[in-house]
Amino acid sequence: MGVRQVVIVTVQVRDFDAMVRWYGEALGLRAVHVEAGEFGVLAAPDGGAVLALATDHPDRISERPGTGWTPTFSVDDFDATVQALRSAGVTFDAEEEGADEGYRLVRVRDPEGNPIGISA
Repeated sequence: MGVRQVVIVTVQVRDFDAMVRWYGEALGLRAVHVEAGEFGVLAAPDGGAVLALATDHPDRISERPGTGWTPTFSVDDFDATVQALRSAGVTFDAEEEGADEGYRLVRVRDPEGNPIGISA
């Protein structure tokens, strides 16, 4: 099991279009993938990890700003990593998703309850 890099940080937002516009205008991020009103991936001009804005989990939007961020780590061997995390007793937030869309993702909770994505 080994993490390769941080690949994405997802932020659940209330006003998708306004947030996409703000990150573009204020920070110069460009939209590289958008599912209108639902999900968007924004990238910095020089690359690196990307920022995703999403509306698909409104229950994860906190009344306290700054608490709705989810970093996602890519791993070399998704199945082995998931198995190792399960064996270690790590709490899973949800079952695997994305296989039908070309990616694999699970969300786990760190010891303080913060969501962390594991992806391949």
